[in-house]
Amino acid sequence: MPDTGLTLLAFGILAIAVILLLVATVLTVRVRGWRRLYWACCAILIAGGSAGAASVLCCLPPTVLPDGSISGEMPPTFGAGLMVAFMGCGGALLGLILVVGRARLRQRRGANWRG
Repeated sequence: MPDTGLTLLAFGILAIAVILLLVATVLTVRVRGWRRLYWACCAILIAGGSAGAASVLCCLPPTVLPDGSISGEMPPTFGAGLMVAFMGCGGALLGLILVVGRARLRQRRGANWRG
């Protein structure tokens, strides 16, 4: 398969994964409300970035240098996929920190009110 076809296959896998996750997000918002949208967006970033990185690994051939050796350089699309996944992980971690912080603050306020 030519490089162009493999590239389109890699982006097609990513596009299908993102479309499925967006449909899941819409269904989640309709069922659970807007409060779950943040977590759904984090999940989309994590899964979409992971799917992008995995599709690059399985579908794109390695870069061959003019002397015939294989380049050890990371493909830019693989790096972009990992960056998107790390953004989703960072967002999930930030949300977890905020939820735990809010729960601890409520717990402290409750303890202060009891005397």
